[in-house]
Amino acid sequence: MINNHPNTQLLTDYATGGLSMAPLISITTHLQFCDQCREAVSGLNILGGELLTECDEAELSEDLLAQTLAMLDAPMMANAETAAETPKSSLCPDLASQLPKYLHRFLNSQELEWRSLSSTLSVAAISVGETDYELALHRIDAGGKAPVHDHKGTELTVVLKGSFSDEDGIYREGDFLMREPGDVHRPSATQDQACICLSVLSAPIKLTGIKQVLNPFMRFNPS
Repeated sequence: MINNHPNTQLLTDYATGGLSMAPLISITTHLQFCDQCREAVSGLNILGGELLTECDEAELSEDLLAQTLAMLDAPMMANAETAAETPKSSLCPDLASQLPKYLHRFLNSQELEWRSLSSTLSVAAISVGETDYELALHRIDAGGKAPVHDHKGTELTVVLKGSFSDEDGIYREGDFLMREPGDVHRPSATQDQACICLSVLSAPIKLTGIKQVLNPFMRFNPS
């Protein structure tokens, strides 16, 4: 059962096309798990359509109409070409089976480079053409803990496989979390299963306690 969802503002921004690529991917991933939020987004789309019908009509010049139709056709052609050129999955079968198929389209064309943040936590960045956010997979080994950390910016997290807990609760597959600066926590995976999450960061995390000496070396690479 999913107990944690994007807030109304995030879902509204999503429905109106107001999000950049990484946050958009995180919410779309959550929607693969969550009927409740899919229905909410559908309702927001219907509401937006009704509001548009109440707007005054404006005349379009023939040139503007032709340009608009050409722009609509272009992405469809580009998507068709991209689909034809998409390589076979480069993901190892074990990892691929643990991720929503929606995410495969972003991972099939790139090699994941896993790096260790601690003895039980590793991260693999995902390149999606971002300039403001870092999109990555985070994996906590079974029974492992992430370092205690604060946040310098917003962090969006979707649990993809397994579960983890922190000072505020337990989070299972499909749960969506948003952390803000000042939110200090230490995620811990269950003893019987590793936990894989999709994370979006607007700034690097900030380690606390004795490990804070490592903060100048924490990476933040939007791509």
